[in-house]
Amino acid sequence: MPKGILGVGGYMFKWLVIATLSGIGGGLSAFILRRSIDFFSYISRIFPLYLTPLIAGFILIPIYYWDKRAKGFGTDHYILTVNGDEREFKVRTYFSKILATAVTLGFNGSGGVEGPMLVIGGSLDNILRKISAIKITEKDHRLLSICGAAGAIGAMFRSPLGGGIFVVEVLYKSSLPYHDIFPAILSSTMGYVVFSMLGYGNPLFEIPLYIPNMTNVPLFIIAAIISGFLAVFFMYFFAKVEYILKKIPNKIFHPIFGGFLVGGILYFLPQVGGTGLDIIQSMITDTFPLKIAVILLVGKIIATSITVNSGGSAGLVIPALFIGGIGGNFVATVLGVEDLGLIASLVTAGMGASLAGIANVPVAAAVMIVEMVGLKIGVPAVLGSIIGYAIGRRRVIYGFAIPDGEEYELNESLRLLDRNEEKH
Repeated sequence: MPKGILGVGGYMFKWLVIATLSGIGGGLSAFILRRSIDFFSYISRIFPLYLTPLIAGFILIPIYYWDKRAKGFGTDHYILTVNGDEREFKVRTYFSKILATAVTLGFNGSGGVEGPMLVIGGSLDNILRKISAIKITEKDHRLLSICGAAGAIGAMFRSPLGGGIFVVEVLYKSSLPYHDIFPAILSSTMGYVVFSMLGYGNPLFEIPLYIPNMTNVPLFIIAAIISGFLAVFFMYFFAKVEYILKKIPNKIFHPIFGGFLVGGILYFLPQVGGTGLDIIQSMITDTFPLKIAVILLVGKIIATSITVNSGGSAGLVIPALFIGGIGGNFVATVLGVEDLGLIASLVTAGMGASLAGIANVPVAAAVMIVEMVGLKIGVPAVLGSIIGYAIGRRRVIYGFAIPDGEEYELNESLRLLDRNEEKH
């Protein structure tokens, strides 16, 4: 940090401009990805649903031959690039990741968008450095990537505050350094503004009217505990599928193999394809019969694990919301809840628990869920996030993060410490 009034003022102005530009770029990138997914989804309608993931597999192979970084859910690539020795994203990856994600999700692969958005937004680093007149130092590259990712996440999830927190919290095990988070929040906010101006300003989910009632808190806790353990099961199953697929030779053909398997699932259970946001919205407004809930849960876990681990470009946040939503809806069904507001609150508690448990981002989970559903359901979102993190923190899907900002400054090699080292 520069010293003196002029030095500090110049530094703040510089990052105000950079964070704003990154946020605008992130918001535009989110819009491009959203419309690209819609485009491929429209094309996919001419084929039988169960064939579309297989077709996606064939399309993905030349994309990955062009840029192997476009493969998979992307969050590990973001963490390793920002925290690791490879200090910059490739411009090529910006375009390849958008295309691979649009094909994967547009052709009904199962997954979300946060991992791809982290990579797409982070890749803006190289693009902005080439077009910006502001001097960017080597140390600035890392924060510039964070800002780009924040703009993209804040836009796509309609979460101006939570998006900035998420992209920083996912990098660390136990801290939220101010020098990262403030520019990230500014970028996330700008990304959300741009996305809203382009017609996507509404909250991610519509929530029925709910009047907060403290007597419902025990129900929120139950929903969060169930969803937290469902999240742990998902992480365990996801890791097993990853292990099995790594044993299969000819990795270049994995997207085809995965598309074939996911297509078989969609033949019997078409509801688990794509992001599943429409199913989550249904969970929020009505209870599901237990048999249907269990089938959807198992189908989504299997389809997502195969899609991502076979090379499909898709994230895990929306599947986490799906899994947690099922947990909350399950509690509402068992208890015979008829109040639509209470059903939504239980689902919200479950979504917070599952997201915090799977991504290990309790603060971001609470804030993002509140921004997705509204402040009146803030209590179950916060409770769920805390409980889910406590349950799931020992098992992590995202591979690498550093312990905290102070140790980062003292020893850069700590950037490559595995998140799984934190056992207490």
